[in-house]
Amino acid sequence: IYADDLVDLFGVDAVRYYLLSEMPHAQDGSISYDTMIERYNSDLANTLGNLVNRTISMTNKYFDGVVTNAGVSEEVDEELLAIAKNVKAKVDEKMDGLHIADAITELFTLFKRCNKYIDETMPWALAKDEAKKDRLATVLYNLTECLCIGAELLFPFLPETSDRILAQLNASHRSYEELDQFGLYPSGNKVTDKPEPLFARLDAKEVVERAGAML
Repeated sequence: IYADDLVDLFGVDAVRYYLLSEMPHAQDGSISYDTMIERYNSDLANTLGNLVNRTISMTNKYFDGVVTNAGVSEEVDEELLAIAKNVKAKVDEKMDGLHIADAITELFTLFKRCNKYIDETMPWALAKDEAKKDRLATVLYNLTECLCIGAELLFPFLPETSDRILAQLNASHRSYEELDQFGLYPSGNKVTDKPEPLFARLDAKEVVERAGAML
C-alpha cells in the first residue's frame, strides 16, 4: 500500500488521521483498506462531519444562519462546557509525552460529547416552542463554540479539515492561548448557508474495487 494511492482513495487529511490515530508511538502499526474505511466512516464522516453539518443546518433552519448566545443555560450544558474548556490541557499533556494518538482521542471525545449533547437537548423539540427560542439559540451557540475550539486544536493534525470547518462557521483562527476560553465566537455571526460535507461516507466495495484497479 502506497501513501499516494491512499490519498487518491481517501484524501490527504483522512490518511493523516489514520496514521496519527492508529499508529502507536515507537511501535509497529498495521494498515488495511478495511480498517481505513471503518475509521473514515465512523470517526470522520459520522462523528465529525455529521456534527458540523447538523450544527450548521439547524442554525440555518431555525435562525437563518445567525448564531446568537442568548445566555439561557441549563445543567446539561455544564459537562459539555467543562470538556471544551479542558480539552486543550489534555491535548497538551498527551503531546508532551509524544502520545499523538491519545491527543487526537481527546479531541474526538469533545466531538462525540457534542453529538450526545444534541441528543440530550433535542433542538428540533425546542424549535416547536416559541418560548424556548432563546434556549435553542444557546444550544446552537454552544455547539458552534465547541466546534471552533475543536477545529483549532485539530489544525496541526488535519489542517485542511480545520480550515474547512472554520470557513463554514465563518470563524477566524484563534491563538493557542485562547483555546481554554469558552464564548469567543462572536454572537450574531452568520454561518454559511450552504454547508458542504467534510467527509462523504464510503462504500467499502467501491473503495476496494478502485484500490484493485490501482495495482
